[in-house]
Amino acid sequence: MHTLKWTVLGLVFAAATPGAMTLAAQETSGQATHNTYRVIVLPPDGGADSFFAGYLFYAPLTPEGTAGVIGDTGTPGVFNSYTWTDGQRVGLQPLPQLPNLTGTGTYINWINQWRVSAGYGTRTDSTTGVSYDHAAAWAPNGQIVPLGTPAGAQSRAVWINDLGQASGWIAAGSIVDPCSFGAGFRSQAVVWVLGVPHPLGNLGGTDSYGEFINDLGQISGHAQTSNVVDPNLGCPPFDPFVWQGGKMTDINPGNFGGAEGGTNFLNNHGDAVGFGTLLGESLNHAFLWRDGKLTDLTSVGSLGAQQDSAFNVNEEGHVVGVSTTPEGAILGVLWRNAEFTNLASLSAEGDDCSEPFRINSEDQVVGVSFSCETGAEHAFLWEHGRMVDLNSLIPADSGLQLLAANWIDDDGVIAAQAVVTAGSASGASRAVLLIPSGQCADNGPAASATASHEAVARLATGAATRGAFLHTPEGRVNPLLVRPFDPARLLGLKDH
Repeated sequence: MHTLKWTVLGLVFAAATPGAMTLAAQETSGQATHNTYRVIVLPPDGGADSFFAGYLFYAPLTPEGTAGVIGDTGTPGVFNSYTWTDGQRVGLQPLPQLPNLTGTGTYINWINQWRVSAGYGTRTDSTTGVSYDHAAAWAPNGQIVPLGTPAGAQSRAVWINDLGQASGWIAAGSIVDPCSFGAGFRSQAVVWVLGVPHPLGNLGGTDSYGEFINDLGQISGHAQTSNVVDPNLGCPPFDPFVWQGGKMTDINPGNFGGAEGGTNFLNNHGDAVGFGTLLGESLNHAFLWRDGKLTDLTSVGSLGAQQDSAFNVNEEGHVVGVSTTPEGAILGVLWRNAEFTNLASLSAEGDDCSEPFRINSEDQVVGVSFSCETGAEHAFLWEHGRMVDLNSLIPADSGLQLLAANWIDDDGVIAAQAVVTAGSASGASRAVLLIPSGQCADNGPAASATASHEAVARLATGAATRGAFLHTPEGRVNPLLVRPFDPARLLGLKDH
């Protein structure tokens, strides 16, 4: 649909100093112009809703415009994935049926540039009703290739690179582990090469979890550093790692004095971003690991509460994430070339919080702006130093309200989540693609009608005030703060 762009730039991240921060959203002189967008609605699969699948909140979208979508089938708890390319939909095959085990669903996490997908299929025991996940890859025609997993174990592929290597984890079905990273059983980070799993090792503990794999063959994730229970965490501590060439490297030993740390993204330059907690687990800092050096991004700039996490990084090493104010508001922020920028929120829409999910090579940022009080959401695009409601850049008669923008590629194509505001399907969820179609000034097309909808699961924690969901009832850092929102939770699927 549009030209492939792979730019892996080896720019060195400049040394960051707190004096370089800017605590207000950058302003630009004159009136900014933005693209308008035509909207492509990606249909459900027999049920009422369609969603962008993906790991965390990263919508699967290739540089050529192939998107990965999950749709409910009308059967409770059963979802099927498909890929969409220029109007052509290809369903992803379920796992082959086995005695007493029926293939009941597919979940796509990522697609490489050759349209090979990775994720997992689900089998359900027809006698007990218990479901099991099995890592899988799918050819461009939708044919499933189950990835090697020991008998009795569960597995998921999280990411796939352009070489066809997939990263993820395998959980031994016979070793129950209440501190497991996967499926309640002892988990092991793996890479599948030609469908064969290869364990990545560990950092001193038993459990590990593989996440992102880039085109250099590097893999990021997190792993326990011992089997000794941390008194604040209630489980063994774990650190973020980057694996390459058979070696797992702890990229932030001891985190920032706390017991929890992980990665939220790994780019093709080898930059990893994520979070680490401080002693006591009540605070967390954002980090960037680049060229073998870790930078505490919270020391570069923060909104004051030391509740920060880095979500995404482009090839130039520019990082977006979240930072919290002392009052408890969560706001999207940008760390770029030793400068810190508050991306703010769409205050004109009544929003006081925001989360960014992706920054592309043009430093365009997309995500969700929302009210910390009510959960009402608006998809945003940040460019030219300011945030704009994407609803103002689509046709006013689209019959959609854009809730969150999950990905933007280097050509400016955006994958977003919307709710239908008109017609018989009103209130249904839809995955949509936004294709740039022209330019307009800030006061461009009228926004589509605002939908009345319930707060998504990320905010439906019973919190009455802002910031109340920063920690779990047990006192652990709430992963909904330090990691981008996971759509599998919204869909009622098991945690990744």
